[in-house]
Formats: sequence, structure tokens, C-alpha cells
Amino acid sequence: MAQRRLGTAVLIMVLAAGLAGAPVLASTLVNMEFKEAPLVDVFQILGEIGGWNVLVDPSVQGSVSFVLKDLTVDEALDLVTRTTGYRYKVVGNTLVVATEERLRAEFSSEDFVFIAVNHVDVNSARGLLTMVLPRVRIYVDQAKSILVVYGTSAELEMAQRIIAEYDQPAFAVVEETPPAIEVPTVEEVPLRTATIPVRYGDGGAIVRSIVAAFPSRNFQWDAQTRRIIGQAQDDEWEIIRLLVHELDLPNFELRGVMQAGSKNLALVEYKGNTVLLEEGESLDGWTVSEILERAVVFAQDDREFSAVMGR
Repeated sequence: MAQRRLGTAVLIMVLAAGLAGAPVLASTLVNMEFKEAPLVDVFQILGEIGGWNVLVDPSVQGSVSFVLKDLTVDEALDLVTRTTGYRYKVVGNTLVVATEERLRAEFSSEDFVFIAVNHVDVNSARGLLTMVLPRVRIYVDQAKSILVVYGTSAELEMAQRIIAEYDQPAFAVVEETPPAIEVPTVEEVPLRTATIPVRYGDGGAIVRSIVAAFPSRNFQWDAQTRRIIGQAQDDEWEIIRLLVHELDLPNFELRGVMQAGSKNLALVEYKGNTVLLEEGESLDGWTVSEILERAVVFAQDDREFSAVMGR
């Protein structure tokens, strides 16, 4: 998932509001702390807490670090926009953030609709709509796989039908793990060649840890297949697999946390993307079990680790 950070290479960033339960009112007091967080994502979080859809103009750029305590969402919005040189406007149930000039120039009576793309590439979906409906304007949030389509009511209805027919799941391809190869040796207990896949972590660093534990054995990291290849005895392989299991963790970087009433949100950067998460939501197979003041605890099966602010 080597994609750009959320909101840094799109014309408009969109977040469809509607978290589980009733949205938190804009008058609710919030506490926020961010460290080098993309400004686009800060507005996304504020909009979500306020219960709005969010549109952020591409003119909004940069990262911010700050701590705000006991402010309403409206107060936080006003403070963040003014100190960063931007302005915001609430249109219906949508929060729009841009420069003052863009806010004055861009609004018209034209209708728009959000279309989520779940199974196909969002840019391919945009290309299809552009070919069939050349007069509509389409903006893409690639990280969230959302299209924002502007046009007449008839054009928007047709666009939704086209995407509904086009956005179909593909068949999953299951990769079979190759069997281990028995290699005869001169040792009394034979060594066995095997491979161990690494899904999340730094394979080279994991290999160095294995070599430190088993200096007489040979292990290599194949970056292309993301597998550790080596030779060891059967009882050693059991220990090595447990070691890899413990070390194979994703590099989640915590960029911000926010508390509003009973709702806690975390802004996490991973593989070039920033993702907004609540407790109980998942990122690449890891579930947020707890959001603390400066840390987020992730869990998967029998494993658990924390992403800490500033690390």
C-alpha cells in the first residue's frame, strides 16, 4: 500500500460523516495534541468530531504541531484556520476549508454527490465516469477511495449507477506456501531449509536478531518475496518462528490524538498514508484496543504493542 499521505495530492479531500452512534456536537469540549500532523488531517478530525462531511481544498498544505485543551470544535476550527492562514465555511452538513479567495470563488448552485469505491481502483472509476459523462467535474480522494462528482441531478444519478455496476469485487488469489526442503548435512542432527514470511516488519532487522540468537546458523532476507530463508534444526525452527512472530510488527507512527466527550480518535501514519481511527477499528489487520493520552495500543490475536507520540 505505497500511497501518498492522506490529502497531499488530491484536488479535494472528502470524509463522509457518520461514525457509529450520534455525532458529537460542535459545541463539545475537545482536547487535541498533534506532532507534525498534516493540516488536512487535522481538519478531517475536527470535522468528524463536529459531525460534518469534510471538503479540503488543495490549497491547504503543510504540517502542524500543537496542543489545545478544553476548546469547542468551533473554537478549535477558528483558531487553527486563522493561525495557519486559511478559512472555513459550513455549507449544510459539510465543512469546507480553503483560502478565503477560493471560498468566495468556488461555490455555486451545482449539485454534488459522494461515491465510495470499494473494489476497483478509484482512478479507474474516475476515468470511466469522465469517458461516459465528460461534462461532470470529478475529484478523487485516493486514500479513502471516494469520488466527489459535480453535475446535474440526472448526471449524478447516472454516475452512481455506473459506479455501482463497475465496482465489483475480484476473485482473491491465494498464494500457497512452498514446502520446506530437506537438506542432508554432516551434522548428527540434520538441518532443514525453510522460509518464514514477514508481513509487517523490517526483515533485515529481524534476520539480525535471529543471527544473534543462532550465530552458527545461516539466514538471509529475500526482500522481493519478503521471506526469511535459512537452515536450522527442527526444534530451532520452532523458536525462530516464535521470534519472528513477536518481531513482525507494523511501523505505525502516531501523529495525533483527540478526545471529545466519550469519543477518542487517533491519527496514525503508515506506509505513507495517514488514517483516522477509533477504538475498535482496524489498520492492516491490527485493532485499536485503547487510545491513551499520548499512545495507541494495537492488538492482533495474542500480540499487542503501543504506538507512542513522537516516536
